[in-house]
Amino acid sequence: DSRYFRAITYKTITKEGWNIHSLKIMWFTNKKMAHLPKPQGKYVPGCADVMLDYSKDGLFMRLYFPTSAKQEQNANYSNWALWSPDSNYIDGIARAIFVKPFILRILAWWYCGTDIYTPALYGEKVNTDNKLKCVVLSHGYASNRFFYSIICNELASRGYLVAAIEHRDQSACFTYYYDSKENVEKDVKSPINVRHISVGHYIERNKQVNHRAEECSRLIDFLINLNAGQVPFNILDDLNKNQTFNLKDLVGRLDLDTLTMAGHSFGGATALLTLSKRKELKQGILLDPWMFPIKDEKSVIQDITQPLLYINTQTFHISANVKAMDKYLTNDDRHMFTILHTTHESQTDSIHVIGHWLNWFMKKLKPDVALNINNALMLRFLKQYTGHSENVDDLEKCLENEKNNFVSGLTK
Repeated sequence: DSRYFRAITYKTITKEGWNIHSLKIMWFTNKKMAHLPKPQGKYVPGCADVMLDYSKDGLFMRLYFPTSAKQEQNANYSNWALWSPDSNYIDGIARAIFVKPFILRILAWWYCGTDIYTPALYGEKVNTDNKLKCVVLSHGYASNRFFYSIICNELASRGYLVAAIEHRDQSACFTYYYDSKENVEKDVKSPINVRHISVGHYIERNKQVNHRAEECSRLIDFLINLNAGQVPFNILDDLNKNQTFNLKDLVGRLDLDTLTMAGHSFGGATALLTLSKRKELKQGILLDPWMFPIKDEKSVIQDITQPLLYINTQTFHISANVKAMDKYLTNDDRHMFTILHTTHESQTDSIHVIGHWLNWFMKKLKPDVALNINNALMLRFLKQYTGHSENVDDLEKCLENEKNNFVSGLTK
């Protein structure tokens, strides 16, 4: 385990033998670096941040991708990405859930120690030996571009490129932009904080989901243009001068004939709205989608013709959300699964950082097991509909072993 307690222990001898009692105190010794679970694919994943334009209206994303690095190179923690590169992200999550930021910082420290890393080589060169099948990922409310790095790293380790956007509609826990080249070089950020909405909830959330879908649409245009040779300037290159990642390496190496749109929670609604508008998207993956923001977008249902995969957790969905999802289950290429004994946070990294917050008294599936099921379902679907060459026998074995922990059909 990468987390170590210093504990005061005492031993008492009984007739049955030794009883060991530990008094755990909140004092950590980080003998090893805390990190999220490593992916299971054959490639070592890499990641890099891309920001376009000196403006709030530009795009900000993290790309996850396969690299040519050897597995032993992935043991060099110094090359891994920090899970949260800025303390403002943790503070933003706290504000979004109405908790004092120092409380969440203490919990993260208690649960993981000091720095938390994601096992992906930051700024590494992309492996483009094969054309990369692409997934666009939209995050949920109070999330961000790295909140699903366990899922993204797994896909990258299997040979996919994931473009995880960080939305600037004030639904991210925190984000930022730079308004000039000088401020990039000085790392002077213009912050965008999460916004609470109490009045006109549907109207405002619908405005946000349309803003988000427009951002995803521009990200799709970015991928199309990049693949065609139009390479924009990544303004973060002025901050990360030593990295070997270069957008030029992706020219002509993206397989956009099988482009996938995915999203979690608010991002699920964003994904559906984007799927209805962009036919370049060939299939969609919805993780615990929050359907409320698009409940009056009547054309979305009829405009979506692509195959869909829903992966839901057990406790998130009220009847109205289930009824809204059911309207999309019209064809044999629309699939829905529910992972049992899980909560809305089970598809995010947060349970590995601050533990479970939801449904405290519910017996829950182990976080790694829940994410393994989720990732296996995603990758099996992607294999079927994108024709990816990656061998998925290990995923089928995982699903067979865990068949009692998920069910198919409409979420109950």
